[in-house]
Formats: sequence, structure tokens, C-alpha cells
Amino acid sequence: MLKNNIIEPSKSEWSSPCILVPKPDGSFRFVTDFRKVNQCSKTDSYPIPRIDDCIDKIGNAKFVSKFDLLKGYWQVPLTDRAKEISAFCTPDALYQYRVMPFGMKNAPATFQRMVNCIVADIEGCEAYVDDLIVYSQTWEQHIGQLRHLFKKLSQAKLTVNLVKSEFCQANVVYLGHVVGQGKVKPIKAKVEAIEKFPTPKTRKELQRFLGMAGYYRKFCQNFSDVASPLTNLLAKNVKYVWSEETENGFNKIKAILISEPVLIAPDFQKQFKLAIDASDIGCGGVLMQVGEDGIDHPISYFSKKFDKHQRNYSTIEKECLALILALEHFDVYLGTTVHPVLVFTDHNPLTFIHRMKNKNQRLVRWSLTLQEYNLDIRHIKGKDNVMADALSRVG
Repeated sequence: MLKNNIIEPSKSEWSSPCILVPKPDGSFRFVTDFRKVNQCSKTDSYPIPRIDDCIDKIGNAKFVSKFDLLKGYWQVPLTDRAKEISAFCTPDALYQYRVMPFGMKNAPATFQRMVNCIVADIEGCEAYVDDLIVYSQTWEQHIGQLRHLFKKLSQAKLTVNLVKSEFCQANVVYLGHVVGQGKVKPIKAKVEAIEKFPTPKTRKELQRFLGMAGYYRKFCQNFSDVASPLTNLLAKNVKYVWSEETENGFNKIKAILISEPVLIAPDFQKQFKLAIDASDIGCGGVLMQVGEDGIDHPISYFSKKFDKHQRNYSTIEKECLALILALEHFDVYLGTTVHPVLVFTDHNPLTFIHRMKNKNQRLVRWSLTLQEYNLDIRHIKGKDNVMADALSRVG
């Protein structure tokens, strides 16, 4: 690091410890512990994009290129004052960083702001920290975008890591998903890791499994309910006992993901459809759009367990709550759509909730909330609402 001008000798009054963290391949990673520095640093609240938003923007693009900036943070020089604050001690010397180090809490926001400024005027180019993606419908447009991006990166003196980049592909791996051609799929290697995950023997191992599987919950039709025997084990004052019920839930989550579920990317110029349903214990929904084949395809799934109070609600209250929760979950899609959202429910009274006159203050409040959305609520027979119904019930 000293030879490569990443660090330099320091006389700073600041001093953070450093450690060597072993890697799976037997090598070591140098880590600076900036926890004390972070505690007294003002927070930079510049927003980091939502991963789902970055993926959705790719849409039906036919050509996709992905770039990783080589050791991105280290391409950002520090001010003299920041250098002093970055100082760290080794057994025989005190050093400070010349470039932005990993571990400082404002590093992601700082880097995101910088990259956003660079790609702001490039159409069809998005950035998630140091991961850049370019997408377009035609070859000519794509080449033009790439030239524009490379020119901007050159002007900013940023270097691309070619080993981790992909050029002019139909599909690329981006932010934990395989995207392109209007489809979104989980990464096969990560699904295989979930499939091979051994039976959790401790709460910590179970939390790790649920964290891995939960990242792909939008692909699972009834994740919340299938996972409930597992999440119940993590509750306070619950003894950790692995039962047949938890084993079934554990295996069902694996089975859903290894079935290679595929979602379509949303098209914000088309109408959205939302199928919802509620049961005694929870609710679920699926957001859909009509594909080129004329068939409804899922964009994302949603499910949620009711708490002990919500389970005592009347049927109409549970159905209305299901709609409220689904709209909140999918608000990024439905909050600004120009088309009426087609909502399908097997509970007929919900179709005239806006005209309903009653003294139930809960329904009155929810009815006012629904007015914020452009909804076309339609009744559908229960046997035709299979997908949403499955989401609301225990697997």
C-alpha cells in the first residue's frame, strides 16, 4: 500500500487500529477499524439507490453492459484534513490514507454522489456505488452510450476493472440478480448455496439462512408464511427446538428457490395488475403485467403475517388491510402510474369500499388512504385468485 501510494507516513493526532482478516483462500485482508472515527463523524445522508429500482430500470433492454470501478474508493483522493483523520497505527509506525479508505461510514454516500455527477447526462446508465450498468434497445444506441461513458470516466480519471466487466450482453449478473431481456432471475450460484445450507443448529445459523433466502423473497409466492415456523424460533423466550414443522418450512424455502423462478421487469408505460387476498392469519398479493404473449406475468410477490390484533379483524377489515399493505409495498410502482391499477379481490364488498357508508372508523381511514391511488377494484371468484390466495395462507 505504501509502494502504491495508497498510504503515507503520518504525524496525525488521530490513530485507528488495524487488523488482518483471513480470507477463505488462506490469504489476509487488511482492515482499518474506523468505529471511533465513525462515532464522531457527521452523517452524509446522500441517498444510495434501492437495488430493486436499479434492476427495474433495465426493463426490456436488449443490450446490457456492466462495469466495476477498480478498487473504487481508492480512486478518490482525500483532502489534507481527511488524511489526518484516516490515520492508523501498526506495531512499528503511524500511517494515513492518501485515498478514501473502506470502513468510513460516509464513503458509500461520497462515492455515490461522485458517480451520479459523472453519469447524470448519460441516458440509460445507472450506478449503484461502484457498479455501473448501461442498457439500451439498439446496438447503435448502446455503442454511443458506451463511448459517452468512457469519455466521462476518462475525464474523471477513473479506471474500470475489465475482469469484472461485461460488454454488450443480453443478460448480465447485476446486484445479485440475472437481468436483461425483460426478465429477472436469482443468481444460480447463490441459490445453490441456499440449497446446500445445512440444517441450522443455532439461532445465529438460522438468522444467516433467513438472511440469504430473504434477499430473494420477492421471487417466493408465500415466503412470509412458509418461513413463519423458522422466524417463530427467533422470537424472545422461545426455546430453540428444531421440529418437523420447521424442517418442512426450511425445505420448502429451498424448493421454491431451486425451481428457478422468473419475474418480468416492470414496464411503466403499461397498466399494472394487483391480485390480493387475506386469510385468518395473513395476507398476500402479486403485482403483474400482461406480457407480449398476452398472459399475466408476475413482477414481484408480497406476503405478510397478521399480528395478534389484526387476526381479530372482521373479514372486510382483513381484506382492506391486505390491499393497504400491498399498495404500500408496491408504492414505488403504483404511486405514480398513469394508468388505473386493476385490483382483483375475491371479497366482493371491497369493490365498493369508496361508496360504503358505515361507522367503522378504521375502514373510513383506510378508504381515505385508498383515494391516493388510481384504483379499479374488481371482483374475481376465489378459484380464479389462486396465486394471491396461496400467499395469504400457510404453505
